[in-house]
Amino acid sequence: MNISTFLLKARPHIIAVISFLAISIFMYRPIIFEGKVMDQNDINQGKGANQEIVEFRKATGEEALWTNSMFSGMPAYLINVRWSGTTIIGTTEKVFTVFLPQPVGENFLAFISFYILCLVFGIRPYLAIAGAIAFGLSTFYVISIQAGHIWKIRAIAYMPLVMAGVRLVFQKKYTVGFLLTSAALALELNANHLQITYYLFLMLVAFGISELVFAVKAKTLPDFTRSIVILAVASLLAIGTTFGKIWTTYEYGKFSIRGKSELTTTAGESKEGLDKDYAFRWSNGKWETMMLFIPHIYGGASGVYAGKESEVGELLQRNNVPRNEINQIERVYLGYWGNLPGTAGPAYAGAVVCFLFFLSLFFLDSRTKYWMIAVIVFSVALSWGKNFPSFNNLMFDVFPGYNKFRSVTMAIIMALMLIPFMGILGIDELIKNKGRKETLKKVFIALGITVGIALFALLVTNPPSVDGIQKVIAEAIKNDRSDIIKKDVFRSILFVALAFGIIFLLIKEKISFTSFSIVLSGLILLDLGLVDSRYLNDSVYKTTQEKSFLTVTPADTEILKDTDSGYRVLNLQDPFNEARTSYFHRSIGGYHGAKMRRYQDVISHHLVPEMQKIMENQGINSDNSKVISMLNTRYLMAGYQANAVIPNPYANGVAWIVDEVRLVNNADDEIKEIGQVNLKQVAVIDGSNFEVSQPEVDSTATIALTHYQPNKLIYEVQAQLDILAVFSEIYYPKGWKAYIDDQETDILRANYILRALEIPKGQHTIEFRFEPRAYYIGNIVMWVSSLILLAVFVFQLIRRFYLQKY
Repeated sequence: MNISTFLLKARPHIIAVISFLAISIFMYRPIIFEGKVMDQNDINQGKGANQEIVEFRKATGEEALWTNSMFSGMPAYLINVRWSGTTIIGTTEKVFTVFLPQPVGENFLAFISFYILCLVFGIRPYLAIAGAIAFGLSTFYVISIQAGHIWKIRAIAYMPLVMAGVRLVFQKKYTVGFLLTSAALALELNANHLQITYYLFLMLVAFGISELVFAVKAKTLPDFTRSIVILAVASLLAIGTTFGKIWTTYEYGKFSIRGKSELTTTAGESKEGLDKDYAFRWSNGKWETMMLFIPHIYGGASGVYAGKESEVGELLQRNNVPRNEINQIERVYLGYWGNLPGTAGPAYAGAVVCFLFFLSLFFLDSRTKYWMIAVIVFSVALSWGKNFPSFNNLMFDVFPGYNKFRSVTMAIIMALMLIPFMGILGIDELIKNKGRKETLKKVFIALGITVGIALFALLVTNPPSVDGIQKVIAEAIKNDRSDIIKKDVFRSILFVALAFGIIFLLIKEKISFTSFSIVLSGLILLDLGLVDSRYLNDSVYKTTQEKSFLTVTPADTEILKDTDSGYRVLNLQDPFNEARTSYFHRSIGGYHGAKMRRYQDVISHHLVPEMQKIMENQGINSDNSKVISMLNTRYLMAGYQANAVIPNPYANGVAWIVDEVRLVNNADDEIKEIGQVNLKQVAVIDGSNFEVSQPEVDSTATIALTHYQPNKLIYEVQAQLDILAVFSEIYYPKGWKAYIDDQETDILRANYILRALEIPKGQHTIEFRFEPRAYYIGNIVMWVSSLILLAVFVFQLIRRFYLQKY
């Protein structure tokens, strides 16, 4: 093949890559051209959570594996640990994102991944470009980027690529299918967002069932079985490339809020998984599904109002209300008024895309469309959560693994992938059949359905009334909300009409296929881009020099004057939903979706009540800070000024020697007892799990921390009698080991969440080391699996090159 022939065949793909690069760079141009960064909440929180880990890496060149900066201590590999075994996969990811900075590369990745999926299903390249734009610019994806959910959006971006590999295997293209499935699934798993991967698995199961049904009908079960075996091997290899991450996540999951609670329920049995109310807190209202088609049928985003003149604004202005107060009222009441506690924006698939979806129902064959329709319906039903209890309660209680996930609105991602995919598949089939008489009739029917849904939405959607404010203001707000709905309904109808127009011209052969594809891509880009720009605009960017989330405050400066090791800080302002404190201090709070189950129990039963008592009494004493002091909380922050720092003179210290062991029978008694005894003198231990002797009382005994690293602690102990020491360190059995004079000894769990050791009399050096087998063995397995995958890929390249040459 000469160069000119190659370029001619590659031209559509070159155009696709250039288009995706151009759109990605344009979307995030302040990052590329102005050196700005996005003000992303989860990224900011992540920097706070990561700081101790990053500092340790810089100082030692090693990985911390454990951090004391959040929730008094937790495994660092859940936050920010570099796995040497992912070197090959990480390099592959950089190649896929063309080494673009975050989040530019992530959007480009979504485009390329969906484009490949379309090509694998036989869609013409220029139409595949339109489909990729529809997927990569869906508002849900863009607002997830703006929120800083980097691992989630990477996992979403790889979903089409995995499906493309699976499709190739079922097409009997076993070698390339095996390689693509293995590589794509490895990248998907490396993103380490198991909830998104779970939804991908559900889609693949549905696709597999569909293929099985048609294999039975066509009597091709041997081919189906061969494909399943190949996919199973590919999946095992992919799992191997991220084995350490999966192992540590699974291992920790048993001890996290997703694991089994040791506290009994009212029924007398412990439960496993998340609390149902917590998991279903973010549940879409049933009618909010219309946001897929009409973006602001419930306003848009909490605290965001992009409109100009509003009726309530004019009313308040006539009453001399200051403009800044008017803006605040508009943001509160005209931003979002749906079922969710709050949202960063709608899950908008696009008006053009929804029209193409309804069109596809008339052109796709049953083998192609029915499994996807079933998944879309399933996706929407899952996203309703508590608003569809008969279905979702059953799913939560019965479906394997489903009770491990929260924010069920995320399930809508399955629909957001398959709706544009069906739409592009449908338009591709329409073009193949454009000469038939019934084709135009089907297009008119799809137009009627789509416009009819929009008009029906306009007629039946009634904005909720606002209570607690003056009637005239409430009426103005309701009118404004109705006006927002009306404008977006007609906006969607306009884009549907434009899409219908170019399809009509194509059928009548008034425009070429190439021109049609360009205009269709432009319409989708304009439709989604205009909505995305309401959330992705100049307001979300900042310069690195601007005052930021992590700027040191006078309160931080005051606390940092204390250079002792091991003490902790409690931020009284929403401590268990922020990691800013963790950037500067070792915090008893933090920001993470998978706290330890026992630590959450302590938060609920003791830390929150103690905080309330401290704030109510406007001070701290030995009675209202027992557990806070047990965690060696030396300072509380009631604000960010220096005078907002509250010293805690009752903090127990990094370790202390107790006079008595209070044995209890179970977790219920254990958590109750720690709120009733003097924790400086008494250690509460569950006798059903740990054997311990009563210590001797040695008033002269001393214990001191002499060396601190996140994963290594050294203490010096002097005692004349056998003693029991309690350490203000979180108990976690999967990796922590204790040594007394280099002899390993058992770690006891005391006071529900802390570590304790029985120490013989004399002078001793005690060392705690965090050495999780899952990390070290996992890294080896990951390296081996990655090298096997790379070797297979290189072998196939050489083989193909050799065959072509000879």
